[in-house]
Amino acid sequence: MKKNILFSTTRQWNPGDEFILLGIINLLEEVIGEFNPIIYNRNPEVRQYFNINPFRHSKFCDISFRGKRKLESFFRIGFWDNSFKNEMNLDFIDYVIFAGSPEWMEGILDPLYEKLQDYNKPILYLGIGSGRKINWDKLKEIYKKVIKKAKLITVRDYYTYNLLQEVKPYYLPCPAIFSSKKEKKIKKIEKLGLIFSTYKAVPYNRISGDTYKFIIKLYSKLIQKYDCEFVCHYIDELPEIYSAFDSPIAHYSYDSKDYIDIYNKFDLVIGPRVHGIGLSASQGIPGILISHDQRGDTGKGFLANIVDINTNIKDIDKVITTISSDIEKINSNLLEYKKIYKNKYISFLKSVL
Repeated sequence: MKKNILFSTTRQWNPGDEFILLGIINLLEEVIGEFNPIIYNRNPEVRQYFNINPFRHSKFCDISFRGKRKLESFFRIGFWDNSFKNEMNLDFIDYVIFAGSPEWMEGILDPLYEKLQDYNKPILYLGIGSGRKINWDKLKEIYKKVIKKAKLITVRDYYTYNLLQEVKPYYLPCPAIFSSKKEKKIKKIEKLGLIFSTYKAVPYNRISGDTYKFIIKLYSKLIQKYDCEFVCHYIDELPEIYSAFDSPIAHYSYDSKDYIDIYNKFDLVIGPRVHGIGLSASQGIPGILISHDQRGDTGKGFLANIVDINTNIKDIDKVITTISSDIEKINSNLLEYKKIYKNKYISFLKSVL
């Protein structure tokens, strides 16, 4: 019988979360074969931080009364998303997996944590990180209770590694490095992928104004010297890029799987989206990560060159030149690195599933 696996992730919110999930699914398929992937969707359009609306229940989808549609324009009634619902129990779920992200310790997950207190099947945390500073004593008791039950915990940054010493996590690359089955042999850097972001996007999908000014300045220099195309991850970025640059070639898709082919066009990727760098690394494509928050440490697990907005643009150009001069070796090393850690992950997963 096929296993039913519940993943804590987002859908149609941050493609990076979906890249992580792709990587985890690729690993699991090698360990247990086919299974039914089910998601607990943390997309803020679907779930809110505080779970206090009593009408967010699928039973209210069937209720009809005069003016209901108008009322629904102001208040959320029912739960329509094709994902795990709060009123469901976990009886039909074989494993629960927190798929990466710093959002493994937020209120949006409280309904799931409540159910996990009495859940006796495997719970795994794979590639989790930290988006803000916190210590073990400050974590909610329910989070500590559940994570202590976990069969396997891997973290993608040293801050989270130190935070969770109580539960003995493993420090391993973020699973996004396994997101692509497609791999690329690179003999020469011919095309650069520039990941575009803006301060005008919605919160948690935007960069600061200073970071924006930096990438505009950097990218303006790079497009004069190299063959470059742009990548947008979030819809708000797409109209903005046409204001920022003259006739840019910009790639975007609503479907996260399309980014495998999008990034495959490039021989080197640069930008502030850490998991764009990760999906590229999964294909053997090196990256230069423009770190702009605490999540930047994740880039080390993708063997990325990490810079920030204080880095001299001439120095970044030197990094590109250095990568270009040894691209075949760097490309080969990335793919070998991916293989080594893939085997480690599979070994861990086989030991607990």
